[in-house]
Amino acid sequence: MTFPSDEKLMRIAELSEWLSVHKSTIYKWVEQRDFPKPIILGENDGAKNSASRWVEQEVREWLKERPRGKHFED
Repeated sequence: MTFPSDEKLMRIAELSEWLSVHKSTIYKWVEQRDFPKPIILGENDGAKNSASRWVEQEVREWLKERPRGKHFED
């Protein structure tokens, strides 16, 4: 799989800070299939030399689709 060079890949720490949630919350969302899956760089067997990165644009699209609170009808 190839990505355009202008696609920004985000580390979990950046993502956590940007969304103001704990890292474990992001991993929980991914596990629940409620958040974009990361791209695994390196071996995908849990090895220490692998790294997870998220495509910023996918996260932005996810944010756009999120509800923004309850809307009450008068």
